Amino acid sequence: MKFKHLAFLLFLTVSSIASAQGTVAHVNMEEVINLMPQTSQAEAELNRLRQAYQRDFETSYREYQAKFVKYEDEESTLSPAENEKRKSDLELIERNLAQTQQNIEKQIAEKRKVLFDPIKQQARDLVTKVADNLGFLYVLDSSKDAGLVMAKGKDLMSEVKRALGR
Repeated sequence: MKFKHLAFLLFLTVSSIASAQGTVAHVNMEEVINLMPQTSQAEAELNRLRQAYQRDFETSYREYQAKFVKYEDEESTLSPAENEKRKSDLELIERNLAQTQQNIEKQIAEKRKVLFDPIKQQARDLVTKVADNLGFLYVLDSSKDAGLVMAKGKDLMSEVKRALGR
């Protein structure tokens, strides 16, 4: 609802602007996405998820360390077969911890995509609406490393910020 309200205000503001000169404009899409109200909520959710995974991982790692210390302390009193079994157990735990770390990274990346794809789409829709209202046919992304070499055309950032109420 807030997005529609912003779009309506944007339309009213833009409708009073004279037709744009040229057909190409640019905007920093990273900045637009960072300005979207949902971005801070998505970042907070990712941080909570990351912290929960980190706590679980640290608990598992502490358990591994405790077993390692215990096995080291008891190593001289056990048979070679038992020492070999414990060494094998520790190696398995190490592999599991490494796999868990990879799974955590993968799950966070997937969650980031789920959270940010709709935000990116809303940002594109907003920029498209602003550009349409101003009469631009093309909008280039002027974000760092987006491939834009020169940006002398109309920068839509001020209009997009106005549409977001900033």
